[in-house]
Amino acid sequence: MHASSVINKSGPCPWDLTDVAKVFIFYLLMMGLGSVMALAVIRKLLGDDPSAVFGENTVVLALSMLTNGLACFFIIYIVTARLGQPLAALGISLTNWRKNLAWGLLRYVVVLPVIIAAGFLVELMTRNVGLTPEHQEVVVRFMEERSSSGTIAIIIFGVLVAPVAEEILFRGFLQPVLKDIMGGTRAILLTSLLFALVHFNLYILLQISILGVLLGYLYEYTGTLVAPVSVHVLHNSVSLCVLLFIKQSGWEV
Repeated sequence: MHASSVINKSGPCPWDLTDVAKVFIFYLLMMGLGSVMALAVIRKLLGDDPSAVFGENTVVLALSMLTNGLACFFIIYIVTARLGQPLAALGISLTNWRKNLAWGLLRYVVVLPVIIAAGFLVELMTRNVGLTPEHQEVVVRFMEERSSSGTIAIIIFGVLVAPVAEEILFRGFLQPVLKDIMGGTRAILLTSLLFALVHFNLYILLQISILGVLLGYLYEYTGTLVAPVSVHVLHNSVSLCVLLFIKQSGWEV
C-alpha cells in the first residue's frame, strides 16, 4: 500500500488561510519585536551585550532557532489542540518512511543538476549585465565566521532547524490550504515561490524555487514530511560542505 493511501489528505484541509496568516504574522513579529525583547532579557541577565559574550552569529542564529521553534509549536497547537487533528495531518508521520526516504533522495539526485545549472545560469546573466551576485546572509556569515561556536551554530541552524521548521511551515501547513483553493499543481508552484522569497535573495530565487517544487511534489506524492525534510537536510548539508571546502581553501565565493 502506498503512503499516500495511508495518510488521508483527500478531504478539505482542517485549517484555513486565516490560520496561516496568524502564524506568518506571529513569525514576523518574533523576528522583529520578539528578537529585540529576547536580546533585552539576555542582556539584563548577563549584564553585558550577548554578542560580545557569545559572538554575533551565535546570538543571531540562536534567536532564529527560537523564532522557528515557536512558529512550529504555534502550528502544532493550531492543528492538534484547537482543531483536534493528529500530527499526521501536518505530514508528521513515519508511515513508509524507508520507502519515502529512498524515493525522495533518488529524485533529488535527478533534480540536483538542474538546480546547479540554474545557479550557473543566474550567475552568468547577473555578471553579464555588470552586477555582482549577492549571497545569502547565512552564507556570508558562515564564510566570515572564525569561531567554532559560531560555525557550529550556523551548521545546526542550516542542517537541522531550518529544514524541519520550513517544511512544517510551507509543505505541511501552507501547501494543503493552497491546494484546497487552487489545486495541487498551482499550490506547489505558489508555495515554492513563497518559500524562495522568504530567503530574501533574488540571486537564488530560481534555484530555491526549483528545490521548492521538488519538495512540494515529494510531500504531495508521499503524504508525509519524511522525504521533503530529508532532501532539504541533504541539500543544505551539501551546500555547507561546499562552502566549508571553499572557505578552507581560501577561495572567494
